[in-house]
Amino acid sequence: MQEPIESPETTASTVIVTVAEGVMQIVMNAPEARNSMSAKGMVEGILAALDQLERDPHLRCAVVTGAGGAFSSGGNLQDLAAKSEAQVRAQMSANTWLYRRIALCDKLVIAAVDGAAYGAGLGLATCCDWIVAGESAAFCSAFVRVGAMPDAGLFWSLPSRLGAAGARRMMLLGKEVRGAEALAMGLVDDFVSEGSALPAALALAGRFAQGPTRAYGRIKAGLRQAPMSLELALQFQLDNGPGLFASEDFKEGAKAFLEKRKPVFKGR
Repeated sequence: MQEPIESPETTASTVIVTVAEGVMQIVMNAPEARNSMSAKGMVEGILAALDQLERDPHLRCAVVTGAGGAFSSGGNLQDLAAKSEAQVRAQMSANTWLYRRIALCDKLVIAAVDGAAYGAGLGLATCCDWIVAGESAAFCSAFVRVGAMPDAGLFWSLPSRLGAAGARRMMLLGKEVRGAEALAMGLVDDFVSEGSALPAALALAGRFAQGPTRAYGRIKAGLRQAPMSLELALQFQLDNGPGLFASEDFKEGAKAFLEKRKPVFKGR
């Protein structure tokens, strides 16, 4: 059973957060705006949830999804068109913290995508460590369609998934990519039947929540810097590996292997 995190937010909030068995579920809840990142309280709500994820040692993984048949339609074009350059710069500067927090968090974050993940919504999904897409999932770097360039961390996240050539195609053509095609090109990690994205993501999050959280965090940190030179890779493993071999989780993992049983990791 999921329980809401203690918060003044209600079920009518723009972001609904629940926790169960070490997994945080973050639901973008502005269906009337197709879960636009510009919806009032959206960015702030997700940031607050990520802060809780990072601070609470009992939370081991998070799933981000959207309510009402869409993941996120991105930014509000009418709002952006009415702003001055300085106002847009200030808004973009504030929003960068959302993508930083997901990418820099030591805990894994999974995106469960049904419906549209456009523009900044695509950026939110691709900043996550794993993407589960349903049959209705549709991904689009739609910025060029309206004479803009990608933001939302996409110059980092898209090449990390697709390489420079794949990112170039998505950014320059502004073409919508559906779930099955997204899986084939490496944009998403799992493709599931309609209505199954969230259950599949929660099942995967449960698996990660039982895993070696510290090891996942170091893997995530290393992949942020990929591709590494040989020397950087060797230095990264030297900086991070010994601490993991000295951890409680490694000692439990080694003991469980020798005893031919499943390890019980505690994230320490």
